[in-house]
Amino acid sequence: MKQKKQVDKNTRGKYAAPYAIIDCIGYGLSCGDNATKAFEHEAQAFVKLAKTDTSTALIGLFDGITATKKNRFASSTQTEKKQHNVCVLGAGLMGAGIAQVSAERGMNVVLKDRDAKGVAKGIKYIGDNLDKKVKKRRLSVYERNLTIARVQGYDENMLSGYERKVKNTHVVIEAVFENLQLKHDVLSQVEKLVSNNCIIATNTSALPITNVAQGLKKKDRVLGMHYFSPVPQMQLLEIIPHAETCDDALRIAFQVGIDQGKTCILVKDVPGFYVNRALAPQMAEIGPLFADGVDPAKLDAAILDLGMPVGPITLLDEVGADVALHVQNTMIADPTMENRMDGADPTMLQKIVDNGWLGRKSGKGFFLYNTKGKSKKKEPNQKALDFVQNELKQRDLDIPLLDIQDRYLARFVNEAAVCLQEGIIDSPQDADLAAVFGVGFLPFTGGPFRMLDARGTASYVDRMHFLADTYGSRFSPCQLLLDYAKSGSKFYPLS
Repeated sequence: MKQKKQVDKNTRGKYAAPYAIIDCIGYGLSCGDNATKAFEHEAQAFVKLAKTDTSTALIGLFDGITATKKNRFASSTQTEKKQHNVCVLGAGLMGAGIAQVSAERGMNVVLKDRDAKGVAKGIKYIGDNLDKKVKKRRLSVYERNLTIARVQGYDENMLSGYERKVKNTHVVIEAVFENLQLKHDVLSQVEKLVSNNCIIATNTSALPITNVAQGLKKKDRVLGMHYFSPVPQMQLLEIIPHAETCDDALRIAFQVGIDQGKTCILVKDVPGFYVNRALAPQMAEIGPLFADGVDPAKLDAAILDLGMPVGPITLLDEVGADVALHVQNTMIADPTMENRMDGADPTMLQKIVDNGWLGRKSGKGFFLYNTKGKSKKKEPNQKALDFVQNELKQRDLDIPLLDIQDRYLARFVNEAAVCLQEGIIDSPQDADLAAVFGVGFLPFTGGPFRMLDARGTASYVDRMHFLADTYGSRFSPCQLLLDYAKSGSKFYPLS
């Protein structure tokens, strides 16, 4: 059946509802004029679906999203601004994306870059994205033009106009390269221009916010607002205060994020924050899997079959090997990670970077891309594959599919549990939302902690012990998982 094949392709069999819909339509057509019989069949199917773990998981995600729409730092007597003036520093993909989601929600945006070429490229990116929405009839031409009109671009040759505009800014969001000195230079300049009530946010993906705030006078107004790429599509926003960040700055940051349509999660100021901190050990497992004879295509296919939206090799191409290298080095240098970054191979990533295999943005990574940034039907980069085969592969263990999947997944689950254990993330619900909307963690499970509740933490811990005994101590479960396994406790006791 054509419909079933399409559902198989889109869901990989992880969601029962589309199959039930097909069944109900077919059954209804077979009932002829007996609508009552058809409706009874549909009602029975609905009740059956409502009792599944997937239903519980997806309802949990919905409830979590609903909860994040309320600003946790706003008092009941405060009236939030209906419109914010936002200044975005850096008109690259991240900066332009932040500008777009702000302008689409009615905010006035100052978009600044070093030169006119950079500004024009950023505004073109926004325009191209909006044009796609117009083409799909999700946006009118009028709304498209109105959104573009809200974004005003400035470069270093337009400082007088920029300085006048930025004085009325409520929020500055810095989105320049991941270089601490560059961030200090950019933020110290804008700090002199904005009001004392303006918040100053950095979009760093891994640098501690405390370090970014050093050298700035208005430290209480500084925090992290970590968006995910591509910003217009990715729903998550991590908001990270440092020790001196005031509650008013957090209130404004959360309101801006909510008004941008983001799911905002509060995260402690540690290297990698939450999502990248949990993702780093998971991505570190790519190297050991290569060494054990799992080739890139097999690895991607295994993780897609597990239910992730993208495989790790495709993810590496999308993120960029240079960015992955920066994050990996940051996490390796963090002593609190202990042995949980074992298996990480920055030398491998450095060679990939040196060869220019940065991924989509350079036109080639593990896959080849054309000049418009579209993959040529996932055509592999043979040179990258030869590199894995000839330089990284050490043995051929013929690893079972389940072991490949669990080696990749367990490292994220364990680090997510460590983050909850250490207070880096406030609750299992926040952790699940961030995992699903930050990296696409098995949405049908509701996130790592709902998955553990459904599967049983004791069962999962037993599996991790097997992986540790077979493949190394990096799979040893953290204390929180051991405690929950022993007590039989649930992360969502009322579900």
